[in-house]
Amino acid sequence: MSFILSKCQHRASKSFTLNLVKRSFQLAIRSVVLARPHPDIVGDMAPFLKELGVTVEQVTCLSHVQQKITSTTDAVVVSLAVTSAVKASVDRVLGEVMRANPKVRLIFSSELPLRKKYKNLNYVLGRYFREVPDIMSVEDPITLNSETICLYICGNDLKNTKTREVLSQIIKTW
Repeated sequence: MSFILSKCQHRASKSFTLNLVKRSFQLAIRSVVLARPHPDIVGDMAPFLKELGVTVEQVTCLSHVQQKITSTTDAVVVSLAVTSAVKASVDRVLGEVMRANPKVRLIFSSELPLRKKYKNLNYVLGRYFREVPDIMSVEDPITLNSETICLYICGNDLKNTKTREVLSQIIKTW
């Protein structure tokens, strides 16, 4: 028996509460491509995903995006950092990702909290979606459902035990 995250609430005390509903299923995200990796984030994110049993592949140049991301790719990580191992902007990488698999789940990562990146991220997403999708994060949780295609991970989320557990549940059930 596994669990699905039905609601995550952020309390004023900065503690986190998970309300879980029992449901049978397999790991929801089995493969992730790091499409615009940043060394600091890859150092924490890749081991975290591998611990969960997720296969992780890394793109090293923009021309490899179309080769690595297929219709069977479950999720893609795009770093919002200024620099990346892939020498292309977030917008350009996201465009290649959407051409390769327009239904892929998007995981955005940054060292900054979502509230500081939200406006710019919404602008970029608006170029690829008629209706800008909800962005789920530990900082700004929403109810997890099959329509949720964006997750935002702040670098500190992977360093904190409580937020790391919340992210584990999201990845396992999303």
